[in-house]
Amino acid sequence: MLGCAFAAAGVGWIGASAPDSGDGTAPAGSPPRTGQDGWQVKGEYGLYVGFADPGLEVRWLTDEERPGLVRATVDGRVVAEQKTDVGTAHAARLQVRAAEITLEYGAEPPDGVGAAAALHRSRIWTEPPAAEVDLTGHDSVFVFGDVHGEFDRVLWLLRLADLIDAELRWSGGSAAVAFLGDLFDRGEDVTRLLWFVYGLEREAQAAGGRVITLLGNHEAMVLTGDLRYLAPKEAMIADRHGMPYETMFDPERSILGRWIAAKPGLVRLDDLLLAHGGVSPAYVDYSLQEYQDTLATFIAEPLFTRWRDEALLLEFARETRLDSAQVYRRYDFFFGSESVLWYRDLVLSDTLGGHLDAVLERLGARTHIVGHTPVPTIRESYGGKLIAADLLDAATEMLRLTRRRDGGWTREVVRLDGGTVSLDSASNPDA
Repeated sequence: MLGCAFAAAGVGWIGASAPDSGDGTAPAGSPPRTGQDGWQVKGEYGLYVGFADPGLEVRWLTDEERPGLVRATVDGRVVAEQKTDVGTAHAARLQVRAAEITLEYGAEPPDGVGAAAALHRSRIWTEPPAAEVDLTGHDSVFVFGDVHGEFDRVLWLLRLADLIDAELRWSGGSAAVAFLGDLFDRGEDVTRLLWFVYGLEREAQAAGGRVITLLGNHEAMVLTGDLRYLAPKEAMIADRHGMPYETMFDPERSILGRWIAAKPGLVRLDDLLLAHGGVSPAYVDYSLQEYQDTLATFIAEPLFTRWRDEALLLEFARETRLDSAQVYRRYDFFFGSESVLWYRDLVLSDTLGGHLDAVLERLGARTHIVGHTPVPTIRESYGGKLIAADLLDAATEMLRLTRRRDGGWTREVVRLDGGTVSLDSASNPDA
């Protein structure tokens, strides 16, 4: 069963040969719900990797109390290895720096069991890819709204579309997959989901495909320490590591945090304009690059992760000679109601056609695809110029766009049960 394949491959066992569905067809039935059946913490479910001069700090969890083992491999050669004391929470510092590092980690294998059969493996890149905001060249595009840690559902939908194989490797060729932000919060498998997307991005790129991940408001919230929607399991992972949850994703120290902080907030893919909340009147005059440059500048400032530190706020304003309006501009950029990460009015209203036309003309697009504002099913409005993809029940659908000969897109909704319907039918179920 494919569910078994996901279970085997999802925990990341080195050398595990996860069975496929047998006949190569799409899976049937309901997707596995790892987060509901028990809290998995092994492998990338509970992995933290950060910079620690002169190398890397690695923290991982195990189910059983055993000594831990971690090793780093560069270009096929083991360059660092460390054992840890008996326990279920392990931490080590490895003196290794390279552009790409393979980490093997877990409980130290019992006598007679080879490490290749017992350790987890993760590939680490010490520099995130540069944010790209103007993309072309993909005739098949798959879009997720806010998936909120629903790792198993994301896998299921990707597998239904043959975008990953049974070992969770990219098999989508030149297709593009877009996540519209809000991978964080609510769901129980956020950390595993982030590591999965992190790796899939590189695999897709190597095959001529693409994985696009945008910043959402929940990314901004977690990075700045607003944890009001944090799931209990994710909180437990940080607690077992002995660090605040937001530290696991610190934009300077954490591998995942640096990767997330480098993500764009607004992307054009051919004639599709992708954003988490949407482009409001406050940002309609920005070009794609102007918006991204502003985002990158603001997120790199020390103020970004410490909005609640009043002393730093005052010191930052004084040292940079910013007046209160300039400080509030930074806050509103990430957290204001008209922020591209928070804007809801396009989805909630049917009277903003003129504004939407101005956005599309300004940014050279024909369709604006957004998340953030929940809807029962993926739907379009404004004559198809707007597609809302955030779902009341996260990650139960995925948007599929296929380029037609006339230059337009065939728009379909892929559902967890394997069904596919045209977006017109999904938007107008009574039609």
